[in-house]
Amino acid sequence: MSADDVTVVPAATLTGYCARILEGLGVPADQAGVVAGSLIEADLRGVESHGVHLMALYADRLRGGHLKPRTEVTVVRDAGSSALLDGGQGLGQISGMAAVDLAVAKAREFGVGAVAVRNSSHLGALGWYTMRGADAGCITLAAQNGPPFVPPFGSVTGIFSTNPMSYAVPAGEEPMLVLDMATTAVAGNRVLLAQKRGDPEIPAGWANDDRGRPTTDPTKASVRHLQWFGGYKGYGIALLVEILAGVLTGASFGLVDREPGELTGFDRVTRGYLFVALDPSHYGPMDGFRADVDRLVRDIHASEPAEGVERVLVPGELEHRRREQRLIDGIPLASALVDELDRIGRAAGAGPFPG
Repeated sequence: MSADDVTVVPAATLTGYCARILEGLGVPADQAGVVAGSLIEADLRGVESHGVHLMALYADRLRGGHLKPRTEVTVVRDAGSSALLDGGQGLGQISGMAAVDLAVAKAREFGVGAVAVRNSSHLGALGWYTMRGADAGCITLAAQNGPPFVPPFGSVTGIFSTNPMSYAVPAGEEPMLVLDMATTAVAGNRVLLAQKRGDPEIPAGWANDDRGRPTTDPTKASVRHLQWFGGYKGYGIALLVEILAGVLTGASFGLVDREPGELTGFDRVTRGYLFVALDPSHYGPMDGFRADVDRLVRDIHASEPAEGVERVLVPGELEHRRREQRLIDGIPLASALVDELDRIGRAAGAGPFPG
């Protein structure tokens, strides 16, 4: 993709435009701002697969009646350090934010808080939530399942989603540690984004074609045949995510459709997730914990790089730097994505794409 194929947009401008689109689709203004903000944060950190690229998906689901524009989060049960919420078949960012905030509040009281959500929808980038928990001083973990399309290791029958997981850890003087990853080699949206941009190829090891054969051709790559990271090891972690986010929460899982709605299997939009927050102050002095995380990060940075490696990094470091730069320079968007946002915006009454 050449520079001529890219439009650079200030983060605030892009946030406002996406919020107006969502409002035009019936989402209340306060909730629209939350959802738009989560997508722009992903783009700022360079996680384009979970940025404004998702606006088309959300718009289709809202127009089709598969997502409710006003998200009503209800408490199914709440006992001690745990709780279960129902996302009301609304936008995942709203119930996700409520869940992680509740997990943090419980962690402050009990040392650990575990909050599950069912009958919700796509959360966007999980790191947005775990960083929120780390900002509040808690080690925070997240896991989410989804519609079945990725086969178990050694199979060709779709049972799992990409089953992402994330953690974030507060530090002291160092930036927080953040890992946000699919248990497949990549998120399916990265393949879709490569197709949307017209990329000539994708890296080996990302995906197979629709017959399960490895391919680097994005036009032949199938998001229903993504490869697991680490082979059977990634698959094993995906199975745990399926249990924590689906079976435990009472959400749909595997080939079982539990939530109401006409969409089932690969087409269902509802899913489940789990947030766990740990308050380090329940295990020792908080200042000491932050200082020890700093020491660990600095030991990693000071370790001898392997041949060809400029500097040893920790999870989240590149994304922190990219965010700082894009807040200054703006967010680069492929021309095809700009055209798509323009079409969606005009149809929703938000007007033409700014710029």
